Parts: sequence; C-alpha cells; structure tokens
Amino acid sequence: EARLDPAGLPEGTLADTPAARLSLVGAMVKHSLAAGAPILPADVVRPGDHGFLAAVLGPGLRGITVAVDVVSGSAGLIWPGDRIDLILTQELDAQNVPMGRRVLGETVLPNLRVVAIDQQMVQGVSSSSTDAVLPKTVTLEVTPKQVETVAVASRIGRLSVIVRSADAPLQPEPAPPARPVVTWASDVSPALASGPAQPTSTLRVYQGSADGKEFKF
Repeated sequence: EARLDPAGLPEGTLADTPAARLSLVGAMVKHSLAAGAPILPADVVRPGDHGFLAAVLGPGLRGITVAVDVVSGSAGLIWPGDRIDLILTQELDAQNVPMGRRVLGETVLPNLRVVAIDQQMVQGVSSSSTDAVLPKTVTLEVTPKQVETVAVASRIGRLSVIVRSADAPLQPEPAPPARPVVTWASDVSPALASGPAQPTSTLRVYQGSADGKEFKF
C-alpha cells in the first residue's frame, strides 16, 4: 500500500491515528477534499467552533433559536437533526368573546429541521453530568421569511415543538391555505361551546357623585 511521505506533507497535517479520527467525530469539512488529500486543521470545523452553525445550515437558510420548557420541548426527547412542527398556542384577552373562542392553537410552521439543542449540535453528545439535562432552547433551520414568522409568534403566545415521524418528507411543505387551520378551545371542549349565555344588555346606575354600577341582563 502506497504511503505519503510525511516530509512532503503540509505543516499541521492530521496524522491518521485513533485519537485523530475520534477528534473528527461530528466535525464538518469546509470544502471538498480530493481522495487521498491531507486534512489540515483549517479544513474542518467542529461543534462549538466559531462558524459551525453557519456551516450546517443549508444554502440561503437561517438559524433561529426559540425558548422551550419541559413540556413544549418534548421533555428533552428532541435531538439535532430531528424534524418538527412549530405550534403556537395563545389566549385572547377579550372579555366580550365567548369562552370557546379565547384560547386557540395552530401550526405556524411545519417540517422544520432542528440544528441545535441549547449549544449542542451533534446527536448523542451528552453533558459530563449523569443527571438528565432538559433543553432550554431549540435552534431551527428556517428561510428568511420564516424567521419573521417565528419572531412574531414568540411574542404573541407559547411555542411548542412537536416531533415528526422519521419518514416525514424532507422537501418543503406545500403552501399553506389562504386561511390557516385553527383549533379553538370549543373544538377541544364542547362544554365551552355551550357555555353560559353572554349578557345582551347593560344598565349603568349612578347615585349622586359616586361611580356608576353596571348591571348586565
């Protein structure tokens, strides 16, 4: 088997040793390498290195981070590389709206790729602690327009990430309908749809200079 002459290799070439191979687990090459070409430290980027997140994103895509808790983050069962749906749940502050129409949920973005959990970007890498570490943030791969959608959704309600099946298609989802499908509280609980009747008339009574009292009937 032909071997390269170490004397003729560029300075810093990584030696083919078990330790060197282990150090490359999870790393990415910055550019194409020809077969048999030496690997230099500048040719690879590792998780945690500056620019690694930019390297794992698809062409023209962005990475945006959302905060999650134990429940909305699927209790720590999501890994980098999984595909998820992003669900928005919000409660409307409108007392004149029936109870069944005050809480709603909707899928704001389907089929997104998870690129990082907290600062972890490689599946299977765990903390040195033996205790389970639940995620606090999830970084998602999105288009420039979807960045705006996530930013707005994070301000108006609670975001949850829902794991998709492993056989979910990788291609983008079809364009959403003109009116997004929304699940109202009354769709989940019929009792809210038949809640107490809303008052139809209001009578305000004033006594002297005191503030008026309202009576609804």
